[in-house]
Amino acid sequence: MAAPTFLPSQIHAMALALLERERAEGRKRMSLGAKGRKISGPSDVRDRVGRHFGISGRQVEKIADVCRAAEADPVRYGHLLEEMDRTGKVNGPHTKLLRAQDELRVLNLRPIEGRFRTLVLDPAWGEDNISAAAGHTYALQSVDEIAAMPVPDWAEDDCHLYLWVTNNVLPVACDLIAGWGFAYKTVHTWTKPDIGLGRYFRNSTEHVLFATRGELRTRAPARSTRTDHDWPVGENSEKPEGFYDLVRACSFPPYGEANQRKPRPDFTNLYESAPLLMAAE
Repeated sequence: MAAPTFLPSQIHAMALALLERERAEGRKRMSLGAKGRKISGPSDVRDRVGRHFGISGRQVEKIADVCRAAEADPVRYGHLLEEMDRTGKVNGPHTKLLRAQDELRVLNLRPIEGRFRTLVLDPAWGEDNISAAAGHTYALQSVDEIAAMPVPDWAEDDCHLYLWVTNNVLPVACDLIAGWGFAYKTVHTWTKPDIGLGRYFRNSTEHVLFATRGELRTRAPARSTRTDHDWPVGENSEKPEGFYDLVRACSFPPYGEANQRKPRPDFTNLYESAPLLMAAE
């Protein structure tokens, strides 16, 4: 007889039941003054449930994330639970969940006022060359949304621009640069040690286009700076510290950064939270 097939939501329910049962047994032992094994925590239960169903504890955790979100906000996230149960696949719905949650954060942002001599832009490019399951877990921007960023308002009359791009968006990047009033000058390429994502080829490079507005030249260290780099890889979409060292050495403060992933004291975040916008939603 074939083993029964369980839906992800059923696996989640079993994990919750097992966790509550073990907690109840632990509380009973303690009330009787008995010493026994440590009460299982959520991670212990996830690992044991995962082994029972032939999946990892991390997959059980992702299932729980989707189930909890759908229960808390069925209108916004219920379809992800339905997709997960219908297809039996976890990674795609979970990635979409994280992206949807980040979209709420982005809706609560507004551009700051101020002008900068150097701008770093790391758009959340809406790519079409990776699958949903392997996709980005943060809110994405269309080309029109990126073009609408108030880059000219942030830029001093003489200004440097560093625009991060992925391989498949290179054809539109120079048009964006020109639309913001900058002139493309060169490209720096980050060669990564590990193979990346991609439908056609597996990307192992990322690029930053350098452009200028006005007559501002680079600083003296740029004359001996290469345009190929083997900076180490960090978290998803995190840019290497070596890049920021390059910007500091070759361009001029004040520095402004859009889509900032990690705060740095000398790089001003070009977006700030706007609580009233969330209240209006």
